[in-house]
Amino acid sequence: MSSFPEAVEAVLLAGGKFDDLPPGEENPGGKGLVKVGRLPMAARALRALAESPAVSRIIMVSPVGEEDLQDECWSAVDTVVPAGERLIDSFKIGTEAVNDLNSPAMVVAGDLPLLTAESVTDFVARCRQRTEVDVWYGFLRKKNSEAGFPGVHHTYAKLWEGTFCGAGLFMSRPNSLSTLYQALTDLTYARKNPWKLASLLGWKTIFSYLFGRLTIPEAEAGVTRLLGGTVCAGIESPYPETAFNVDDAETLLEARRYLEEL
Repeated sequence: MSSFPEAVEAVLLAGGKFDDLPPGEENPGGKGLVKVGRLPMAARALRALAESPAVSRIIMVSPVGEEDLQDECWSAVDTVVPAGERLIDSFKIGTEAVNDLNSPAMVVAGDLPLLTAESVTDFVARCRQRTEVDVWYGFLRKKNSEAGFPGVHHTYAKLWEGTFCGAGLFMSRPNSLSTLYQALTDLTYARKNPWKLASLLGWKTIFSYLFGRLTIPEAEAGVTRLLGGTVCAGIESPYPETAFNVDDAETLLEARRYLEEL
């Protein structure tokens, strides 16, 4: 059984483009720097990480340099590294900056302005229950999302156990990164080619999904095959804020509205 520390290093992805701002708003240079209330949304996610006892160190992947991050809201960041051209590049840059390449590190989307320390701590605790795993992927049940934030748009997948969407929390052992990076690159290029996709995931996985019979363990096995044997597990979070990603002007305005109501 592989080791799993009491507190993990966290990589906060604050880069990425965001072109769908409300009329009259200027782009601050990166998605995570767009303000929700008085703070950039990546700073709100950062606060949740800083307040969680399950996080030992925070690396921020930023579209702007450390000299431009002098505001007090960024003070919990331990290390700043430059964002890559693509999301997968930023993921790779951030994960390679962790101190311990043998221990699990968490990757957190910077567009989670409603993220809480409680949900972060819970996610790490759930990952710790699957210590045989090298890659942990967060997901959320539709009914939990709707209970917390009714009407907020997500891309859902129907599995045998229910209907789910992805969360913005991810965990991996950095020493598995090269395999993961190649697999995600292959999957990106194969997404419009059914034959290639089937060769990566397996026909059984694809047909089970199409007919609504794919189970969570079968999905995990399919991704493990894709990763060349690197063991993957889905981690269900009960916290709706883990999947409240700001992807467009509509969800940005929704996030601002929810914060006003708190």
